[in-house]
Amino acid sequence: MKSSQKSLTRQPLYGWSLPLSALKPPLPKEIFNSGPTPELKISIVIPTLNQGNTIEDTICSIINQNYPYYEIIIMDGGSVDSTLEVIDRYRPYLAHVTSAPDKGQSQAINRGFEWATGDIFAWLNSDDYYLPGALTKVIEAFSDPSIEFMVGAGDVISIDHKFLRFVPERILNREALIDWKNDRWIMQQSCFWRSSLWHRVGGVDESLGLLMDYDLWFRFSSICQPAAVDQKLGIMRYYPEAKTVKFRSKTNQELAYVYAKYGLYDELRELVASLVDQNLDLESELWAIKSSLPFRLLKRLYFSRSITAR
Repeated sequence: MKSSQKSLTRQPLYGWSLPLSALKPPLPKEIFNSGPTPELKISIVIPTLNQGNTIEDTICSIINQNYPYYEIIIMDGGSVDSTLEVIDRYRPYLAHVTSAPDKGQSQAINRGFEWATGDIFAWLNSDDYYLPGALTKVIEAFSDPSIEFMVGAGDVISIDHKFLRFVPERILNREALIDWKNDRWIMQQSCFWRSSLWHRVGGVDESLGLLMDYDLWFRFSSICQPAAVDQKLGIMRYYPEAKTVKFRSKTNQELAYVYAKYGLYDELRELVASLVDQNLDLESELWAIKSSLPFRLLKRLYFSRSITAR
């Protein structure tokens, strides 16, 4: 079935002054010249699965940047909604597209970067997007050859583009990463790194489905000095169907794994103690409910009806 024009984004995205999908941006320079670029090239992997309602915003936020030396690599896990129809509309701007079942987002990210030819790497989830001028700011930061990994700032918004939270940049040393537990995290959508650093650490841990970025930051920060850039670069959407919300219960499981992996045993003990306390609180609440008069009366009524039915 062909896509309707009504499916296109005709309202400006949060942070953008114009409706991006209504514009006709120039093709990236690499389309015309497959040789070496005079500037650093940015490779952006977009892992996606059934995100037909949002992936157009993601793509448009890249192709409407004022920096033309980029490549977009889309790794689709086998979408059955309108995702592939949207992707087809933007084929001239895409360096590579794969659509096939995979073992999850982490594997899709690793496979995507196998196609990457850029100097700078990043991945962008298909319900998130970049702000105007983001790629230019990134290249300005990486003009310093000593920088291998940079962290920018960004905003968290609702699915209907309402501001929810500002997330500042941070220098991700070990202490800052441990402080993550105090809700002082950074936005993966605003992180960029050199391809050489990615290859040195071997990509993301495919056993992780939620905290693969957190784990990656530990490995990056152990072999380089991360830089913080006081610039808003990315936007993260936060809504009930977002993976980080929908599968939040799995976060503690993966957090325990990361703590153990990097020898953070005090944090691991603290996490386990917190989970035990939560379980005890839940048991107390259930006991209070079961001991309440309404519950006992309902139980007696049910028991009486069961006997009468016999």
